[in-house]
Amino acid sequence: MSLGKRVFTAFFFFIIMPLVVLGTISYLTFQHITEQKYSDQMELSMNAIGRNLNNMIKEANYFSDFWVTTEDSVESVEQALGAGVQSTGGKQDKSKETESGDYEELLEKQKLTGRVLLTYPGIKSVTLYHVDGRVVNLRFVVDEPIPRDVLESNPIYPEVLKKNGAPVWIGPNEDARLTGSNNLFTQIRVLLDIDTLKPKGVLVMRFGMTELARTFNFYNTEGDGDRRYLIVGRGGVVVYDSAGKTEGQSFAATDPDGKLNLSRNFQTRKMMFDGEKSLVSVHNLGDIKRLGTGDWTLVTVTDWGYLSGDLASMLRYVVMITIGCLACALVFNLMFVRRTISFIVSVVGAMRKVERGDLTTRVPVTGNDETVILAKGFNSLVERVSELLSDVTMEQRRKRKAEMMLLQAQIKPHFLFNALESINILAVQNEGRKVSKMVQRLGNIFRISITQKEEITIEQELEHLRSYLEIQKFRFEELFEYTIEVPPEMMAHSILKLTLQPLVENCIQHGFEGIDYLGRIRVSAAFEDENIVFYVEDNGIGISDERLALFASSGVTTLEQLYGESPETGERRGMGVGNVADRLRIHYGSSYGVMLCSAPGQGTIIKCVIPSESGGGERENKGVVGG
Repeated sequence: MSLGKRVFTAFFFFIIMPLVVLGTISYLTFQHITEQKYSDQMELSMNAIGRNLNNMIKEANYFSDFWVTTEDSVESVEQALGAGVQSTGGKQDKSKETESGDYEELLEKQKLTGRVLLTYPGIKSVTLYHVDGRVVNLRFVVDEPIPRDVLESNPIYPEVLKKNGAPVWIGPNEDARLTGSNNLFTQIRVLLDIDTLKPKGVLVMRFGMTELARTFNFYNTEGDGDRRYLIVGRGGVVVYDSAGKTEGQSFAATDPDGKLNLSRNFQTRKMMFDGEKSLVSVHNLGDIKRLGTGDWTLVTVTDWGYLSGDLASMLRYVVMITIGCLACALVFNLMFVRRTISFIVSVVGAMRKVERGDLTTRVPVTGNDETVILAKGFNSLVERVSELLSDVTMEQRRKRKAEMMLLQAQIKPHFLFNALESINILAVQNEGRKVSKMVQRLGNIFRISITQKEEITIEQELEHLRSYLEIQKFRFEELFEYTIEVPPEMMAHSILKLTLQPLVENCIQHGFEGIDYLGRIRVSAAFEDENIVFYVEDNGIGISDERLALFASSGVTTLEQLYGESPETGERRGMGVGNVADRLRIHYGSSYGVMLCSAPGQGTIIKCVIPSESGGGERENKGVVGG
């Protein structure tokens, strides 16, 4: 992975991700704290509302208890219901009795009716079902009494009888047959004879409970309509809804997942309620159950948007600050970190170019910080390395030239020694014509030897070789014969001078020593890949494996080293195959040189490899030619 990608990955995981995680954790934490604190507050509020409901039910019970516990309770209720009383199923019509009664009795009954309203103004109607079949009804609003047969056939009627005087409450929407057309809170209880405690009738009272709405409005002043209250009655039916939306519906329809347990004392859940995200709290009103109500539950629904309003504003600020921080971090990354990384990458690229040998590479100097110092230092270092390398190269060239001059200086006296010795022998034998040819050949040899050029054409090298061979044939007469087979198209190519003659000298000086047959020397050449290869072959005595191994491992340079000869052998001292190999390696490079192939009694083949194009020691190595 590149440095830029690693820095960006680190930037993402150590800066961006922590900010995102911090924001998410902050949001969830604030949300949980808000929910928890509101839940604690709502529990207190719902407990207070439950106490208010308990007091309202208890107050209504006190009102009906007054009439139930009064002596001659049935007569007292009938007197209280005297004005506008209707009676059915009895022996006489009470309205006719009122019309025929005197004025003072009617006035007294009206006063009693007024006291009923003053005692509990929330009452809307009172109906007495006498055991003798009479039904007496008093209405303060338009409200029809429950037919006796409907009342007695209702499933709740046995519960009323079982309680034997204790009240039973029916909330609105719990049973429309009992709560009437106005859907009011209804209380049903048995009237007992105080003396005998025997039932004398059933009393049904309906209440408006306007205090209930005022109580909920009081606790909803700060909510501004974002909070609603529900009372869930028997069977999970919504008895009361402060918003008036779900009255008469099953509460399970608004809680399809069943997350809320209405029997729990207190529970709070965040959920979708009536299509909106809300915080729903339930509080079971177990305390008022003993007052005659069913298993009622108080439910508070608060819009989550209302609760999270301040939180949302704060989170918006947090998000804006986070985005600002990220923007600043990105700007910093682009302006500083990325610029620094780009500079480092450019320096690395320049270093790789220098490694490949391009010493002209320079790093651009821009800016005014420490990168300028680094760029200038790198450029100075490369420039200094270039200067030192140039000096080293020049020194190496001088050294190679000195080595070449030394090797060539070794060759010149060697040729002179052998040639003069041969001429001397011919002169002693009075071979004047041969002496003339020898001197001519010797002149050709010296003309090439004294040439200042290190490289000559192959044609010139072969002319030098023929002159040498002819001199040797004059010396050794019928010792050997030779052939030279070089393609004409190769003649114009260059070769290091005095390359082939030492190889042929090896054949004459050593290969033909002590043989009793005619020696043969064959010099040939061919193109192989991009190189020129010369082969010098003889049919002499050959070279042992030990001597070949010595040549390959230690790089011997003279014949006496190669064949183990003593320096005192005079003319047998040759300048050596190793000498030629060293000169080729120094001049052309380590990829070029000499290879020997020989075996005792099988002759010797010397392979000499040179480039097809000259170029001296600047050539690149293409592989090592074995020796």
